[in-house]
Amino acid sequence: MELRSSQEYVKGSTWWPAPVTLVSCGIERPNIWAVGVLGAPCDDPPILTVSPRVGMYSYRLMSETGQFVVNIPTAHMVREMEYCGTNSGVEVDKWAACGFTQVPGKVVDVPLIAECPVNIECVIHQEIRFQRADGRPGEQALVLGRIVQVHYHDSVFVDGHIQWDLIDPILRSRPQTWRTVGPVLGYDKRKGPLAKPEERAELEARRLETLEGLADAIRATPYPTQATGKE
Repeated sequence: MELRSSQEYVKGSTWWPAPVTLVSCGIERPNIWAVGVLGAPCDDPPILTVSPRVGMYSYRLMSETGQFVVNIPTAHMVREMEYCGTNSGVEVDKWAACGFTQVPGKVVDVPLIAECPVNIECVIHQEIRFQRADGRPGEQALVLGRIVQVHYHDSVFVDGHIQWDLIDPILRSRPQTWRTVGPVLGYDKRKGPLAKPEERAELEARRLETLEGLADAIRATPYPTQATGKE
């Protein structure tokens, strides 16, 4: 296989597919922001990261309150997620437009989205700003949120764990497409023995069945217009 290389970073090309989340922020007039990439760099303390554009309405609300809630939507909520990511909370009430129900947080004052099966309350632990090569500030900030409370629907909690297959989260991938979790390829047994060759072959064959013709479909699909960036 030929290795290709590039001297330049291609903007927006990495870390996908990734689960899409809906971040609620603000208290008096709360808003919802669609986040395409969520980070989880630390378990102790438990930290989640989001990277809002500093000019966004949602960034202002997060900065003013020092709080936000990460809500994880299911695949059947993809249209509501798109609406939250392409409309500005300054101009529309996303809660009303999407039919979402506000639920008070247990620790933070920002409301949770009741329809999302998982809700993660966060307080802002730290914010990092970056500089571009020419010294100008970057357009985004890295916000580190400390997890203070987690909520979930009983339907996605089995044997003491949140089950992602039951949540059926939305994944964002290139080219700008929404996807869902695919078939199991194996199990993370850490120091356990390798999977039997026939088991691995069967899992791989099932995965490849879903990929037939996918490349041609991607090439034939034009890129949609970009989001406003004013969420």
